[in-house]
Amino acid sequence: MAGKGKGKSPSENLGELLKEFGDAVSKIFDDPELKKKAKDFGDSAVKSAKLFGKRFKDEEVKSKFKDVGKAAQDFGNSVSDYFKEGNEAGTEEPDSKKKDDWEKKLDQKVDQFSRKAEEAGEKFGRKAEEAGKEFGKKMEKMGERVDHHFKGTRGGRITGYAFSIFWSSLILVLFNFYSHYIAIYDHEMIDGVRHWTSYPFLTSDFGQWLPIVTVALIAAIIGNIILVIYDSYFFRQVIHISIDLFSLAATISLLVIFPFDFSVMPGNDLTNLLNPIITVVLVLVSVGMGIGIIVRFVKLMVAIVKRP
Repeated sequence: MAGKGKGKSPSENLGELLKEFGDAVSKIFDDPELKKKAKDFGDSAVKSAKLFGKRFKDEEVKSKFKDVGKAAQDFGNSVSDYFKEGNEAGTEEPDSKKKDDWEKKLDQKVDQFSRKAEEAGEKFGRKAEEAGKEFGKKMEKMGERVDHHFKGTRGGRITGYAFSIFWSSLILVLFNFYSHYIAIYDHEMIDGVRHWTSYPFLTSDFGQWLPIVTVALIAAIIGNIILVIYDSYFFRQVIHISIDLFSLAATISLLVIFPFDFSVMPGNDLTNLLNPIITVVLVLVSVGMGIGIIVRFVKLMVAIVKRP
């Protein structure tokens, strides 16, 4: 079969191959009619292949294929020129489009960041609120523990008595020996040196109030010393009521005597401001102390009644 194919064109070889294929098929089925049909099909295939090969040699067919190739080449060149012209003459439009696309993407990123930041802020706010509530609860519990320590335990109460003795003694010494230092201080620079000026606002009427406050402070010191030694509930309430009565008397007398003169200080506006403020504070302190005395007294009476 290889010898038969020598010197023949590819189309003739294709026809012979199809003819041999038809012969093989007809032999397989061993059908004379099928063999005839296969032989006819092979012969027609050979003729068709020869005719197809000859058509490729015709100048008309060659020119048609050349025209198709040229048309494809022209189409490719026109597409290339179109994009070149668009890049050269219409540069502004693609750039503006890119800019618009970039701005849209940037807006999307900003929106995403804003949403995430808002969500993070809400989560942080909730966490901070929860932490604040938790901190408040802990501080409240701590305050209750401290209050219980100073009021509910013997050691805590002794600590409170010691603080009261210390501060009462300090104020007693200050009022009786260093009252002239009770003033408002101001400074000014003279030749690069700072000079301090004091404005004592206590008047001579302070001497009238000093004995009253001294008695109240001594009563507080003595009462707390007694409580350090012995602080049963009933005795403790009686001592506190006595100390509070002396303190209330000193506060009311200070309000009545009012040994203050703020006019010595520079700026009369300060005088008009401090006088009513101190008056209001003294009134509120007096009212608070009076309410405290009443509450202690009522508790003491109730405890005495309930006591078997």
